[in-house]
Amino acid sequence: MKNYFDLRKIFIWKEELKIFYASIFLFSFASSILQIFIPLYLFGKGFSIGLILLFFAVSQIGRLVSLPICAHLSSSLGAKKNIVLAYIFSIFYFLLLQTVKDVSLVFWLSALLLGLTHAFFWLPLLVHQSKISPNEKRGKITGRLMIYSDIASAIGPFLGGIIIAGFGFNYAFFSAILIIIPAIGLLLLTPEVSKIRKIKFRLVNVRKVYPDLIANGFFNFQAYLDFAVWPIFIFLIISRYQTIGFIQTVSLFISLSAFYLAGKWTDKFNRGKVLFLATVSNSAVGVLRPLANSLLGVFLFNTASAFTNNLQAVPWNVKLQEHLDQDARTEYMFIFEVGGAILSLLGFLTFMALTQTMFLKDVLIYGLIISALAGLGVNMVRK
Repeated sequence: MKNYFDLRKIFIWKEELKIFYASIFLFSFASSILQIFIPLYLFGKGFSIGLILLFFAVSQIGRLVSLPICAHLSSSLGAKKNIVLAYIFSIFYFLLLQTVKDVSLVFWLSALLLGLTHAFFWLPLLVHQSKISPNEKRGKITGRLMIYSDIASAIGPFLGGIIIAGFGFNYAFFSAILIIIPAIGLLLLTPEVSKIRKIKFRLVNVRKVYPDLIANGFFNFQAYLDFAVWPIFIFLIISRYQTIGFIQTVSLFISLSAFYLAGKWTDKFNRGKVLFLATVSNSAVGVLRPLANSLLGVFLFNTASAFTNNLQAVPWNVKLQEHLDQDARTEYMFIFEVGGAILSLLGFLTFMALTQTMFLKDVLIYGLIISALAGLGVNMVRK
């Protein structure tokens, strides 16, 4: 009698999607418990905004150095196994980060490990997702995955704020680690769908794909800079972890509808035009965010930013998957991510040099504006 519960023997793409969704849900939930609070954690330890920005710049070095290893392992072991490695690296990242006290070896290793985690997560994630999502339904599938991920990311900040305020950061780190463990098990339930082969970087023409590399650089710089400065900016207005977590949770739940709309529009209309409209709206909101000066202002701008971020995420993700279908997936993602890491690192170093003589509030304001304007560069991606 056939065992219909053995997903390792019976591969159905819809079942693969369900388990993939579930694993990403758990990992997003675990990460979101701490994500918005990491800059605040470092800020509370006495690190200056310059050192916090340097922390994220160093993470790009870790990402850059580990990408060749990730590409080779993704090609030889399979994409899902590399995502599992990313989950494991994130556990070590949380364990190491909670021991940071000053600018020491642990500080630098934590930053490098963050970059390692991101390299091993994003490269195989997009490779695997492109394999299990038919192109004609890709907008809907991508939107649904992002909805599940966003629901998880919405629950996490509220829980994280309560844990941090009531028990401290160490308990939040421990909670995140516990949730990541079952996410690892879920990914190991189904067989690897990646074709195991030797990686050949010559299969991708850099001259052809360089617009994507530049676009990814702007996309990454926008995301990392925003992640580094926005939590500290709102902490100067609202100094309670519970309130910040609650605002982030409500904002993300309200913004879920953006995934549904973007998913439908991406499948129905010209994807390049949908991406352009989404990035312009996202940048417009980003430029206005420094006007927030009260709890209500923070909530409104945080919600608007979450909504436009989600509008941008679906067509951006789908465009990348289109190109993954056209080129050698792993090789393309390697070059794509290398370009993103280099440009993000250069962006961080340039911004840090420009802000050495500025006051904290000015650094945060300029950071938000530059992050918003960088998002317009996403439109350089091949149409």
